[in-house]
Amino acid sequence: MITVTNLSKSYGGQTLFEDVSLQFDPGNRYGVVGPNGAGKSTFIRILCGTESSDNGSVSLPAKMRIGTLNQDHFAFENELLVDVVMQGQMELFKAFAKKEKLLAEAEPDAEQIIELEEIIQHYDGYQAESRISQMLEGLGIATIYHTQPMQVLSGGYKLRVLLAQCLFSQPEVLLLDEPTNHLDIMSVRWLEEYLADYKGTVIVVSHDRDFINQVSTHIADIDYQTIKIYPGNYDYYLKSRELEDLQRRQESDKAEKKMGELQTFVTRFKGKASKARQAQSKMKQINRMEKDLVEPLYSSRAHPKIAFTCCRPSGKSVLEVKSVSKAYGAKQVLTDVSFTLNKGDRLAVIGPNGIGKSTLLKIIMDELEADQGSCVWGYETYPEYFSQDHKESIPGNTSPYEYLYSYGPGESISSIRGHLGNLLFSGDDVHKTTTALSGGEAARLVIAKLVLKKGNVLILDEPTNHLDLESIETFINALVKFEGTIIFVSHNRYLVNRLATRVLELTVDGFDLYPGTYAEYLEHLGCDHLSGDDPDKSKASPTRMRELKENDSSNNNNSSHSDNKPAPAPQTKNRKKTQPQDKIARKKLSQQLKPLKKESSAAEKLCEDLEKENEKFNQMFSQPDYYSSTAPETIKKHAAAKKECEEKLSWSYHKWEMLNQDIEKLESEFKG
Repeated sequence: MITVTNLSKSYGGQTLFEDVSLQFDPGNRYGVVGPNGAGKSTFIRILCGTESSDNGSVSLPAKMRIGTLNQDHFAFENELLVDVVMQGQMELFKAFAKKEKLLAEAEPDAEQIIELEEIIQHYDGYQAESRISQMLEGLGIATIYHTQPMQVLSGGYKLRVLLAQCLFSQPEVLLLDEPTNHLDIMSVRWLEEYLADYKGTVIVVSHDRDFINQVSTHIADIDYQTIKIYPGNYDYYLKSRELEDLQRRQESDKAEKKMGELQTFVTRFKGKASKARQAQSKMKQINRMEKDLVEPLYSSRAHPKIAFTCCRPSGKSVLEVKSVSKAYGAKQVLTDVSFTLNKGDRLAVIGPNGIGKSTLLKIIMDELEADQGSCVWGYETYPEYFSQDHKESIPGNTSPYEYLYSYGPGESISSIRGHLGNLLFSGDDVHKTTTALSGGEAARLVIAKLVLKKGNVLILDEPTNHLDLESIETFINALVKFEGTIIFVSHNRYLVNRLATRVLELTVDGFDLYPGTYAEYLEHLGCDHLSGDDPDKSKASPTRMRELKENDSSNNNNSSHSDNKPAPAPQTKNRKKTQPQDKIARKKLSQQLKPLKKESSAAEKLCEDLEKENEKFNQMFSQPDYYSSTAPETIKKHAAAKKECEEKLSWSYHKWEMLNQDIEKLESEFKG
C-alpha cells in the first residue's frame, strides 16, 4: 500500500495540488487523469522518488519493488533484446552471466555453480526466455529480433523493449506515464490484457480513453488543486463527477439564496425597534454563513470550442488513388494501393506501425512522391492537412497570433484572437514564441488553422497524440459534425469507433478496403483488429500480424527514411491464452463490479440513515404540543433541517439508482 499524506506541489505561482492525502491499495489499478499541465507526470515522479514535493510525504513498505519505464535506451544499444529485458530481474541476469563465465573456465567452482543454480531456480530462470519472448511478441517485436542487439531497432521499438523490461521485473507497484505513446493499436490491446491479469498495484497516466477505461478499477483525478480517487473505470468516473458538480452547484445556489433572503430581512427591518433583535440575529447568521463559505477552487479543465466548416461543398468524387506503391531502398511499405473517396466519407487508415500509413497521407498531400501510381483530386476539393510531425511545421521565430494570421491575412484582429481563444490561447499566450509551445498547444494551434482555412477535406495523421481527454472529446464531436470528407490515421480506438464510415487496412501485401463503419468491419472480420484479439484463422487476413519497423510512425516523430535497418518480421499468432476467454471475461466483470457494488451498498446505507433521520423529524412535528411549546426560530430551524435531509435523501436515491443501473448494464452486457 502506498500512502500519501498532506502532499503539496507548486511550480512558480501555480499550485498543482495542495494538502493531498490518499492511499493506493494492493491489487487496484488507478488511471490518473487531468488536463494538460495539471501535474499528472509530476505526481508520478513524486511517487517513484525522482522529484520532491514542497510539503507532505509518500510512505510505502520497506523493500517494496516499484517498476517504472526506463527512457534511456542508449545504455543498452549493444545488448541483445532478451538480455535487456532480463535485466528487469538483475539478480537472475547476473546469475546467468556468472554461471556462463564459470562454465567457460577449465575447472569451474562447483559450489558457486550450485549457489547460482539456486538463484536461477528461485526466479524460474529456465522459463525466463519463454516469458520474455511472449512479452516482446505481444509488444510487436518479432522473434527473429529477440537475440539481436537493440541498435537494430528504431526508437519507438526500443522503448517497447524497455517497457517489457519494466513488466518482467514483476514489481509490486507499476508506475507508468503514457505507456501507450510508442505502441500501435494491437500492442496497446496486449498491454491492456497483461495489466488486467497483473496482481500488483498499477498507477498509470494516459490520454487514451479506451485504454484507461479498460485497465482502470479506480480513477485518480487531478483537478481543483487536489487529487481525488473515484471507484470504477473512466466512464463511471465521468458520471460520478457530473453528479458531484451538480450537487456542488445546488448547494452553492441554496446557500446564496438563503443569504439573500436573510439580507433582505435585515435590510427591511433593521431600522424597526420591534424587529431589531431578529435583524441582528439574522445578520449574525449571515456572518456565520460567509465564514463557512470557502473560496471556490476553479477547475483546471478547459474545453476548447471547435467547429469545422467548409468554404464550399466539394464535388461528389473527392479523391481517386490508383495503384500507389512506395519503397525505401529494399523496404516496400505500400503495394498497389487503390481506392476512391466520395463526398462525406470518413476513411480510417489502419495497420501496424511502419506499414506506410503516414507515407500514404504524405503522398496524397503531394509531400512525398510515389514510386508508381497516382492521386487525383476531384472538382472543388480543398484539402487541409494535420501532419504527424505538426510541431515541426510551425515556424519557430513567430507567435501563435502571427502564425494564424499568416493563413488569414484578410481576417480582423478580433477574428484571429477569437479563433485562438476558442482553442484556449488567451492573453499573452497569443504572443509567446512558438518554440515554447507544448505538444498539446502546438496541436491546438494547428487545429485553429484548420478551422480558419475551412477546407472541405481534412487529412489527419494522429491528431490526438498530444491532446488531453477534454480536448480530444471536443475535437471528435466537431469532426462528427463536419459536413466535408475526412481521411485519418489514428491508434485512438475511441476516435476510430466514433468517426469511421469506411476502413482501409494497409497490409504487407497491399490493402483491405471495407465499405462500412468500424463496428461493421469488425463484425465482417470476426475479430477486433484494433483490440488485438486472436481472430479465427478462417476469417482473419493472412497478412494481419505483420509488424514493420516504424520509419514513418508517430513514435519517433521523424520522417527521414535513410536508415535501412531491418524491419521486424511477420508476427505469428498472438501468445496462447492462459485462460479460457469466458473466464477472463468473468474476472474482468468481477473487477468492474466490485467497486460499483461497494459504493452501491454505501449509497443504500446512506439512504436508510437519512430515512430514519427524516422519520424522526416527522415524529417530532406530529407531537400534539410541538408547535405550542417550541419557539418559532426553533421550528424554522427544524423545518430547514428536515428540508435539507429530504434533499440529501432525494440525491442519495438518485445516486443509488444510477449505480444499480450501471451494475445491471454490466451484468446484462456480459450475459448478452
